[in-house]
Amino acid sequence: MSVVICMAAAIALSGCSGGGGNNKVRPLTDDELDRLRSDPRVVRLEGIVEQSDTLLVPSAYAHYTMTTGGKTVIERLIERSSCAGGRCVGEDGTETTVRDLIDFEGDPFEDIGSTAVILGSRGGFDTMTAEGDLNMDLTADEIGFSATATLALESYGFWGEHGFAAVQTAVVPFSGQADGMPYQGKASYAAAFAVGDAAGTNPTGMGSATWRGIAEAASTHTFEQRSGTATVTIVDLSRPRVAVEIDVSGFAIDAPDWADVPLADGRFAVGSAGRDYLEGNLHGQNHEETYGVFDTGAYIGAFGAKRDR
Repeated sequence: MSVVICMAAAIALSGCSGGGGNNKVRPLTDDELDRLRSDPRVVRLEGIVEQSDTLLVPSAYAHYTMTTGGKTVIERLIERSSCAGGRCVGEDGTETTVRDLIDFEGDPFEDIGSTAVILGSRGGFDTMTAEGDLNMDLTADEIGFSATATLALESYGFWGEHGFAAVQTAVVPFSGQADGMPYQGKASYAAAFAVGDAAGTNPTGMGSATWRGIAEAASTHTFEQRSGTATVTIVDLSRPRVAVEIDVSGFAIDAPDWADVPLADGRFAVGSAGRDYLEGNLHGQNHEETYGVFDTGAYIGAFGAKRDR
């Protein structure tokens, strides 16, 4: 099953798995799935991802509140990962590869129902916005536990000719009982990623080069998603230093260190997880595009841009 169809079901939580849930939302019909799969933009996206050898994933953020017995517990969780090539490893040792995003078996809509999949375009890129719902009823009688949750999932993806990136969010109201005590709460989640077939080389020549494109971002506190623009510049090709500007209205994202990032073998990176981290790659034989991710602690997101000179 293609990553495109899975992304439409919002792969933010555990890939395409519904986690053993009981789906109560109508999935896309076979005709709707066929039309989506056969759309030329989607076919091209599948080809991009299948040829990708690079995966970038910044930290994933979650926040939950739970009230029981008149007490409220609030916790903020951060899942950090380290990526090299097409492989990322989380702090708990969990490994994710580009192949994990595309090698699916079965129908991803068996557990997740998509309520909307919208194809569009913005800033020279094709875009896909997808929403999905997953209703779950979980029980563990041996420990007196039960839970009911409704996952509202959203994905915001975009692609050009050589890469694909997305931001994904989820809001999860839940309630149940534990040891005979009722509880209720809400969890929120945000993640981002970028994939592509990296060029592996720096551009050459004299003068400067500029890439212009788009960005998707999410607040790690409110989990609100917003869209913006991205500009990547090399002022002097003989001294390859990259300046990246992310402009999302209402989100203060840019960091001073992003104005002078070293470029080596077509890759640029600066900062660390949650501390103005930004990483990207140039893509295409002539470095026609660039894709990357960022994590400032307050915001995470992904960007893509096309070379205009």
